[in-house]
Amino acid sequence: MGSFLRKHWDKLLLFYFVSSYILIFSTLSILRHSSFSSGLDLGNMDQTVWNTLHGRFFSLTSDGVNVSRLAVHSDFLLVLFAPLYALWASPNVLLITQSVYLGLGAIPTFLIAKHLFKNKVIALGFALIYLLSPLVEWVNIFDFHMVSLVIPTFLYAFYCVLTKRWKGYWVFIVLMLLTKEQVGLTIFLLGFVTAVFFKEKKVGVITSLIGVTWFSLMTFVVMPRFSTGGEHWALAWYQSKGPGEIINKVLLSQEVQRYYMLLLKSFGLLPLFGLPWLMLAGPELAINVLSSHSEMQSIQYHYTSVLIPILMIASMYGARYVSILFKKYSQMTLYVLVLGALLIVLRMNYHYSPLPTTESCWCNGYIVAEVDKKFEKILQQIPATASVTSSSEIHAHVSQRESSYLLPYATESANFIALIDQNRIIDNAGPKPYEIELIKKLDTEGRYRLTDRVGHFYLYKKK
Repeated sequence: MGSFLRKHWDKLLLFYFVSSYILIFSTLSILRHSSFSSGLDLGNMDQTVWNTLHGRFFSLTSDGVNVSRLAVHSDFLLVLFAPLYALWASPNVLLITQSVYLGLGAIPTFLIAKHLFKNKVIALGFALIYLLSPLVEWVNIFDFHMVSLVIPTFLYAFYCVLTKRWKGYWVFIVLMLLTKEQVGLTIFLLGFVTAVFFKEKKVGVITSLIGVTWFSLMTFVVMPRFSTGGEHWALAWYQSKGPGEIINKVLLSQEVQRYYMLLLKSFGLLPLFGLPWLMLAGPELAINVLSSHSEMQSIQYHYTSVLIPILMIASMYGARYVSILFKKYSQMTLYVLVLGALLIVLRMNYHYSPLPTTESCWCNGYIVAEVDKKFEKILQQIPATASVTSSSEIHAHVSQRESSYLLPYATESANFIALIDQNRIIDNAGPKPYEIELIKKLDTEGRYRLTDRVGHFYLYKKK
């Protein structure tokens, strides 16, 4: 037993860190959903999987109409959850699975660091940096998004490049492509890095061609065919700007500068020393920074998913480059760098993570009140054949049906209207003006009958 512990202590510690992360974030994610603090994205994903299981392949209700999921994103991997829904049809399946694979992302982080540094302590240090990063934790806690799978798969693909395990590499490349259309751009650059830095020209060129072809095909050919507007819906967030506007937004904007700093601090500032590898983040960073959708310049959502593995790799190489500068004291330098980075990440975690131990925690999102439980039971009594329109916080609780609308759609045609007059999404418990006015209208017009009112919740049924 003693010899086993001496030989495998690093793996046992890694197992403890990863399993603790999975348990904590599975629990927090489920609590957040049960307290009606989840948003529309979880409901959209849940409906897509449920519809696929019931013969309506890759479809959902979006902007008031039933459409293919391709009108929104090309996250084809969602269909793989359909068999799981045959066993347990619940958004909790998505939330637990996301916590599992994000937690497992610490394993390729550990393997890459161990390969680069030949030091178990340093490798464990980087695994902890990954698990404690507020970026990873916010991606995990903010609903469910298939693009979050890019985090562990990109790290595994990079490890396969390091160790020349090409069969595994191609599996991870395919998985990444099927998470979201824009990931093809990052894969294009990964192919460039593989060809230039690792001298694997054939693999690199094929990877780049696959990446750019997939991105172009999905974004400009396939998805526009399913879109009601004839183009990718997110292009509206990118109005044409002159060079001066772009430079100002990318370099001079205070909001964007703060965003850059939060990204770097979430990995202990180590990515600054791994600048060559940061070029992999170029496409995704441009997509986030140039968008008029301000949430994309925040670390509290899923928009950092593709950036996280790149920042993690840049952190490891950054530490390696600095240690090479101090050849005589390279090991000591590594320990100082990793310890310093861990301290910065811990401070960031305290100030910015979604954990209930932090000062920034919106802990109401993890408290499931009796009224929440009671209204959940009421919602479960709605027939699956009935159409429902709802507030965004309720959407994921009524999404397992063919037609599940979001307000303000279908307020005259849906069989049921489920409302909450209080915001519950990320640090906002204020009143919801639209819902309050709609309640007055419904009570006045008489086309719908109030069947249940529990606390801030209302359920109306069409007469």
